[in-house]
Amino acid sequence: MTSLSKNSSILTLPQDAGGTGSAAAPADALRLMLSTLIHETIEREFTQFLGAQPFERTAERRGVRNGYRRRQFTTRVGTLELRIPRDRAGRFQPSLFARDQRSEQALVATLVELYIQGVSTRKVSTVVETLCGASVSASEISALTKRLDGDLAAWRTRPLSAKAYPYLVVDAHVERVRREGQVRSTAVLWVIGVGADGYREHLGVWLNPSETGLGWRRVFEQLLQRGLTGVQYVVSDEHAGLVDAIRRFFPEAIHQRCQVHYLRNALDRVSSEARRDAVKHGLQDVWRAPTRALAELRVQALVAEWRATVPTLADWIEGSIGETLTVFALTDAVARHRVKSTNGIEHDHMAVRRRTSVIRVFPNEASFVRLASALAMERNEKWLAKRYVSALENILTTHPLMPAA
Repeated sequence: MTSLSKNSSILTLPQDAGGTGSAAAPADALRLMLSTLIHETIEREFTQFLGAQPFERTAERRGVRNGYRRRQFTTRVGTLELRIPRDRAGRFQPSLFARDQRSEQALVATLVELYIQGVSTRKVSTVVETLCGASVSASEISALTKRLDGDLAAWRTRPLSAKAYPYLVVDAHVERVRREGQVRSTAVLWVIGVGADGYREHLGVWLNPSETGLGWRRVFEQLLQRGLTGVQYVVSDEHAGLVDAIRRFFPEAIHQRCQVHYLRNALDRVSSEARRDAVKHGLQDVWRAPTRALAELRVQALVAEWRATVPTLADWIEGSIGETLTVFALTDAVARHRVKSTNGIEHDHMAVRRRTSVIRVFPNEASFVRLASALAMERNEKWLAKRYVSALENILTTHPLMPAA
């Protein structure tokens, strides 16, 4: 997240080789070094974006240079006056601005809403300056919020029909949000899709008064309306309403019970540290098996071993662990490792909580959706840099129907 400096002065550019730019001396060497580094980074990124050096003609060239635009960039060492290269189509946006500032804008907009809800100006100003190093006027925030909300709403409702999404990773967490005049625990519902091209992305973010089957049904209904197709595999926790919704909207997909959630449930059923270690290592040994057949043999051995000492745990594992083994139906070994649990989405929950711990209670639902959407968009942009799993249309060794409820 870009830091802002309250008492910063404008840093003008040193004279460049082409005779353009300001000839004024920089305020200090540190800002000159930072300015030079940023310009070199942006120029390299622009060259990569176009696929060609200046005046170079290549078959891979994707655009034409069209001068520069000026932009101020505020940092802890001062406000830099940058020259941003432009392409004729106007598509280039340096990642320095495009990614990290969106969540910062959402955070600042949320903080200002604290003031709207009655928090003192001084307290809000203190929080903003602590986080960002500068205060922001109400008119600036109003314009920012309007523009930002439009972009985020378009992202949350974007069509999903361009490709199939064989994998879904589904989970929820709870935030404190002011609703109906009171601060209430509110469920935040998340869905990550992994496309047939192997890349993953957040498909959206939703709020619901609590995690219910009805809430999840609304989420899946909206996803299908936006064009979601090709779902063959869904991983989630064991929430009954969620599992029922998965079966209703994706009846031909197989459901994987998150192994991490299952392990926590198992550890809650024993008390001693020694027994907890044995349960943890025993279950992990089952899940590390190279095939489902071998995993089931290891389950039988565990159940037989624990029947005498912890019979209730043995009975529970015997009746439920099969829900965590459907991942063996996947053809791709990397995918079996990465989508055996909802850990990937829980990483994003922690990223959200790092921001929300500053605010503690969101003044309304819109303010939380704003911040969560911005963070999810940033994650999607970063995920485009690397394929998550192999590109496959049919991801299953077999395609069994999900067992009836």
